[in-house]
Formats: sequence, structure tokens, C-alpha cells
Amino acid sequence: MNLFNRILVTLLLLALIPIVTVVLIVPHEAIQVVGDWLDDLDERVDDSISTGRLLIGGVIAVLVDALLVFLVYLQVRRSSKKTVPVQKIKAGEAQIAVSSIVERLEYSVDRLDGILSVQPKISPERRGVAVTLDVEITSEVDMTSKIEEISGVVRQVVEDEMGLKLKGKPKLNLRAVTYPEPLPLSESGAVDFYTPEDEAEVEPWASDVAESEPTE
Repeated sequence: MNLFNRILVTLLLLALIPIVTVVLIVPHEAIQVVGDWLDDLDERVDDSISTGRLLIGGVIAVLVDALLVFLVYLQVRRSSKKTVPVQKIKAGEAQIAVSSIVERLEYSVDRLDGILSVQPKISPERRGVAVTLDVEITSEVDMTSKIEEISGVVRQVVEDEMGLKLKGKPKLNLRAVTYPEPLPLSESGAVDFYTPEDEAEVEPWASDVAESEPTE
């Protein structure tokens, strides 16, 4: 969007340079030319008034208005920040990338017991950094104690390790996941899978059954 803004402003300035020059040097003649052009345009519009022209003009007006509204939205919307200023330093100024905060939080929270997956979301704001975590945990974990543990890790990482200011409390979206029971183990302690030896034992039995079946 910044590149588009520069291109648009440059084109407008280049167009204004000759217009302003002419208007300031010969204002009367410039106004006369514009008045004649508007009178001619008014006569042409009066001669071509019809239902079809009104319909086409209305469609074009809607499209142009929609484009202009979209451009205004792009200008006034708040762009997402990619860096956050470090506040707890006195020797100088520093910026930390939002992606670095996400990676550090993901690494630290994922190391906790019972955590299956974590997806941090960082929102830099004026009063600090707002943190939201989407966390999957095992169903056996006590949620109350795990929420306290995760919140403590988030505060330690954001404020103590990275020198940032955490805005309020971290928002946690937890989802408990239940996994099925594991496969039974054989006498040797390994998972009892189907092996080629089992197939060798089944084949003679299968052939005997096939021979004993009556044929039509």
C-alpha cells in the first residue's frame, strides 16, 4: 500500500504542476477554456439523455464509488505492526520482531507437560503486547493448574526474557484432546502386529477349507 500511495501522489503532483502554472499565469483564459469545455459537455449530455445512458452511467458510478471507498479504507485502516519496541532497556532503543515473540512463546509453552500444540497470536498495542494462545492439551491434565502454569510462562517470556510489557493477562483458548487406548502388547513387550509368520500359519488352514467346500 505504501508503494501505491507514492505512485498515486507522484502522478497527482505531476498533473498539478502544469495546471497550477497555467492558472496562475493566465487565469482568465484558463477559466474561459474550462467554461467552454463544460458548456460543450452539457450540450452533449442533454442530447444523449436516455434510459440506457442513465443505466450505464449508474453502473459506472457505483463501480467508481466502490473503488474510491476501498481506497479510502486502505488509507485509514490500521496496518499490523511487525515489530515491538523493547521498553525495559536504558542503554538504547531496540525493536523485536513479532515473529520472534511467537516462536519464543511456542517453544516455551510447548515444553510443558501435557501440551500437544500451541499457536500464539501477538497484537502490539500502545499499552503493551496482547497475547492470545490456542492450546491443545491432553484430557488428563488439570485445566486450572495448567492455565496458571501457561500464564506464568507467557509473562516470564514476554516481560522477563524479552523486556516487553504484557497488556493485561494472556488470553488462553484451551482444547482438551482424548486419544484412544494403545494397542495391546505381546509377551515380549512389543506391539502385537500381523507378521509374515502369521500368514504362513494361515495359508494351510485356508487351503484345507477351500478343498472341503463343495464345488458346483
